[in-house]
Amino acid sequence: MIRTFQQHRLRECHLLDGLWDFVFDKDNIGLSEGWHTSFPAAPDQMPVPACWNNELGKFEYEGVAWYRTRVTLEESRHLHLLFHAVLGHADVYWDGNHLGYHFGGYTPFNFTIPNATAGIHELIVRTDSTLELNTIPYHIVDWFHYGGIIRPVEMQLLPDVSIENMRITYEMTGDSSADIRMNLSLRSLSDSSAEVPVSLYRNGELFHTGNVRLKAGERLELNIEQSWTELVRWEPENPELYMIRAVAGRDDRADRIGFRTVEKRNKKILLNGKELYLQGVNRHEEHPEWGFAFPNKLMTKDLDIILQMGCNTVRGSHYPQSEYWLDLLDERGVLFWGEIPIWGAAFPAEHTDDPVFIQRAMTMMSEMIERDFHHPSILFWSVHNEIDTRSKQAYDLSVKMTELVRQKDSSRLVAYATMHPMTDICLGLFDVIGINYYDGWYFGHTKFEEMLSTFHERCKAYGAEETPVLMTEFGGAGIHGDTGWEPRLFSEDYQAEILSKALKLFRSDTKLSGTYVWQFADTRAQLESFRPHFRDRARSFNNKGLVTEYRKPKLAYRVVKGIYTGCTDPYRWGTTLQ
Repeated sequence: MIRTFQQHRLRECHLLDGLWDFVFDKDNIGLSEGWHTSFPAAPDQMPVPACWNNELGKFEYEGVAWYRTRVTLEESRHLHLLFHAVLGHADVYWDGNHLGYHFGGYTPFNFTIPNATAGIHELIVRTDSTLELNTIPYHIVDWFHYGGIIRPVEMQLLPDVSIENMRITYEMTGDSSADIRMNLSLRSLSDSSAEVPVSLYRNGELFHTGNVRLKAGERLELNIEQSWTELVRWEPENPELYMIRAVAGRDDRADRIGFRTVEKRNKKILLNGKELYLQGVNRHEEHPEWGFAFPNKLMTKDLDIILQMGCNTVRGSHYPQSEYWLDLLDERGVLFWGEIPIWGAAFPAEHTDDPVFIQRAMTMMSEMIERDFHHPSILFWSVHNEIDTRSKQAYDLSVKMTELVRQKDSSRLVAYATMHPMTDICLGLFDVIGINYYDGWYFGHTKFEEMLSTFHERCKAYGAEETPVLMTEFGGAGIHGDTGWEPRLFSEDYQAEILSKALKLFRSDTKLSGTYVWQFADTRAQLESFRPHFRDRARSFNNKGLVTEYRKPKLAYRVVKGIYTGCTDPYRWGTTLQ
């Protein structure tokens, strides 16, 4: 399943997942030799979805690769090809014809093919996982450079009139009432005018019906405004969700929403008018056996472990994560920090004003908001992480990005994470500030207290005195099983000691609104044999996880759980999850 619920009941959807023909293009000759019309003979095969680096003999490859599958249509149909995520650059070909290009890695893109003929068709995808100076992420990045088609590929069969998009916005007018606006985008693929009935449902109950007429090939926007009452707000303790379904002729689409308000006031984050204190972890959606092609079953286990730890929030570091994962958070009442993959610790300031980089950042941000807009669990849109926010280039980029987000979605808070809390010049631009600071690890012991004292004073100078502040990264590495009588570097004891001291300090600072421990699980680092970067990553992993890459708990997990839950016995696991 791509979602935890069924999005279409009338529209016929087919997953194209499975084994696709596959070849590496190490010399980048595929375009000049016309592989999109004449695929190489005797290809390898590759699972879709998957990361090729997890397959034998392909671990270190970064670059161009080609995929091919065949599709059989019994009759002529309108097709909608939906790619849920392809890492890096993607060019898509249908029977040798170029449908289009997409750059990104974690958000969906699609193509519509009107009147595709009956018979056997060839679908080819050229991918390129190469990271460069103006790619997002940057070519030096602190996670593994996976490549591949990492999320499902769908073929949807469309009627003559189909639903292109559905968006629901609302303004709360009381504790249990809201003014809602529903925008429905319809498209005709017919060569003649058509009239279709449109029906809208909330939890199965009809709330609007009518007919619309579309001219041949026309796109039409239908806007419905209503006042709703007797609503139950979405809250962590009671994550009430509403299924909204649109039916237009022989097509349909469903999505879920939750009603809540998010605001900031007096350095606090408020959900439905109530102050939040966030207890969370950073989570990469990565596993050594699957890479970024993360299985749904493991998402459920990750969430169970995170909730058992006492967390009420997760930071999606550092890219848009699976829609299935976000659905689980909606259902379980877990708050989410969403962001795009701008990881800037090794990113020179001068590269942040590259026009190609800026356009890619704006597109990624727009695509993430468009895809995830209806998820009530998402409180924050974060525009970048650890870029050089001491520089004018980063300031100018931040202005562009915050303006874009507020234009796209005014219902959430705009955030970022800084690694320069004592010298940052962007503090006044955001609704929420995240601080990434590794006292006890990268810096030795420079003392969190001194950093926070300086930072709080700078907030006053930059007009951010009332801006909520979160500790979004802190911690240290601990190798599972390395324990002893003293807290040595890389031991479980040292990692636990760092986190224990840091969490107790942060929870005593009334100017902080929460914490995100770095990180939930150990993740594969970008440490290939031919690269000079991150040579301090033992086992080729970022070992700062509270659990191992295979989800085995370290001492730090029990320490964080004890602090987050107030449990005096960190080895008590609690009741069995149902």
